[in-house]
Amino acid sequence: MAELNVYQRPDHNWGWRLISDNGHVIATDGGQGYEHESMAEKMGQQVIAGHYKDAKHTTKSLKD
Repeated sequence: MAELNVYQRPDHNWGWRLISDNGHVIATDGGQGYEHESMAEKMGQQVIAGHYKDAKHTTKSLKD
């Protein structure tokens, strides 16, 4: 089962990452960071719950 890991960064902001069963990071906050631990937790939970499932999908080639 994947794990949502909420952690405090060296800059004292909070981040989150989703770690797969094999230990690979499969999603993160993208380096944004949050001032409060609860906000990092909330955003990670929203990603897991599919809150953004209707997001616009785009594809970009490496040539662009």
